[in-house]
Amino acid sequence: FFTQVRLSHVPPMAVTYVLPMALRIALLCLAPASAFNLVRKERGSLCSFAEEQPLLSCAKATTLPGEHAQNIQLQQAFKNLCQDPTNEPYMEVFLDKRFKDNYAKIYKSDGWADYAWVNYVAVKKKGGVYGGLTERLVDSLQRFSKHPSVVVNFGVLEPDELDPMKFPNLVLLHARDFSPDLHISFNFNKFRAVLLSRVKVGASLDSDMVLLNRQADQLLLRTAEEINEKYPFPMMPTHFLDRDPRDDKGGKGNYLKYECQNCPVPTMRWGQAQPTWTFWSLPFLSRWLSAKMGGKEEQGVPTKNIGEDEDLLNVALWKEGATKEWCAFQTGGVQFPWENLYAQHPPGPTPWYDDVRYYPTGVPVAFLFGHAEKDVKRVDEALNWMAKPERANAKTPKSYFHNSTFFGTFEELKKAYPDVRCTL
Repeated sequence: FFTQVRLSHVPPMAVTYVLPMALRIALLCLAPASAFNLVRKERGSLCSFAEEQPLLSCAKATTLPGEHAQNIQLQQAFKNLCQDPTNEPYMEVFLDKRFKDNYAKIYKSDGWADYAWVNYVAVKKKGGVYGGLTERLVDSLQRFSKHPSVVVNFGVLEPDELDPMKFPNLVLLHARDFSPDLHISFNFNKFRAVLLSRVKVGASLDSDMVLLNRQADQLLLRTAEEINEKYPFPMMPTHFLDRDPRDDKGGKGNYLKYECQNCPVPTMRWGQAQPTWTFWSLPFLSRWLSAKMGGKEEQGVPTKNIGEDEDLLNVALWKEGATKEWCAFQTGGVQFPWENLYAQHPPGPTPWYDDVRYYPTGVPVAFLFGHAEKDVKRVDEALNWMAKPERANAKTPKSYFHNSTFFGTFEELKKAYPDVRCTL
C-alpha cells in the first residue's frame, strides 16, 4: 500500500508515492487491517537476506497486546518516532532468513527475548574488518555468557561471518541505515538496535569489543535490578575521561571539557556509550532519538549539533536527572587477561582515571570486556589465550579492582569503599 513520505528522508532506490488525502483514506478503509502489518513501507537499502515481512513496524507496534508492561513501553517508544511518517521505514526490522530456528529458540511466543547482548553493525565489504570483529564479539559471548546475542545489521551486505549453525545462540536482524540526507551519525543506530530488537533486559556492545570473563552475566542481572518503572533510565559504564565543564581547573590528565548549547548541569560523571537497559528505558531512548532525527529540541536542549550517540546519551541523562552509572567494565585493548586479571597486577594509571568531583580515589573497574581493538589477530590471540586448558577449566581470578586492590565480588569492594558512586 502506498504512503506519503518525504523523499529526502527515505533510503536511496526507494520508490515514493504521493496520493491525495481522500484516496489515501479510501484505501485505508478498503484494505484488510492485517495488510498494514505485513507490507514493507520501502524496499531500498535492505539486505537481500531479510525476510519479506517485518517482525516489527510502526503499524505492528500499535497491535501489540496492551496488558503487558513491556508492550506498553514499546508502544510509547514507537509513538514518539512514528508520529513523523518519514520515520516509518526506519522503524521496520526483519529477521534474517537463515536464522529462523535460532529466533524460535531465543525469542518467546510474545516476540521478546528475556536477556541479550545487542550489537549494531554494517559491513562495507566482504571480508572486511567489522565483519571479522563482529564475528569475534559473538564468538566471545558464546564462549563466556549463557545469554544470547542479537546483531542488527544496518547495511545492505550480509555479514557472512555470522552463521546460524556456528552461532546457535545468535539472532541476526536487518534494518535500514539512515538516509545521508538526515546528516546523522551511523552510531545513532545504537538507539534503534535497542528499540527494534525487543529485548527485555540488554546491554549494547560495539563490534570492537570482546568478552573475556565469565562473570559478565552478572551485569545483565544487575541491570534488571537497577532499571525499573521507578528508575527507567539506561545505565552506562563510567568513562575514563572526566568531561564535566565544572572541572576544567582540576588539572587532571584525563580531562576533556564537553560543551553544548543549553547543556544541562551534569548529574554524574561522563559515561561510555555501552548502555544497559530494560524495556522501561525504551520511551526515554526514543524521545531523544526522535528529537535527533528531526533536528529538534528536547526539553530545551537543541540536538541538531550533538554529533554522536555517546554525547546525546550523556546530555539526555543529565537533563532528565539520572544518577546511576556502572563502574567501568571494559579496558582499552584485549591484553588485560594476562597483564592484569590473571596476574592480579594493578592497571595504570594510579589512581585509575580519578577526577576532582566524583572519583578522587579513581574509578573502580571490573575486568570483563576489552574494547577498541581493531586488529582481529590481537583479538584471536586473546581468545586463544583464554581457551588454554589451564584457564578454561580454572576458577576466574578476582575480577574487581579499586585503589590498588583486587576483590572477588563487587560487594567486597563496596564494603571496603562504601562511598564509591558507581555500582556493578
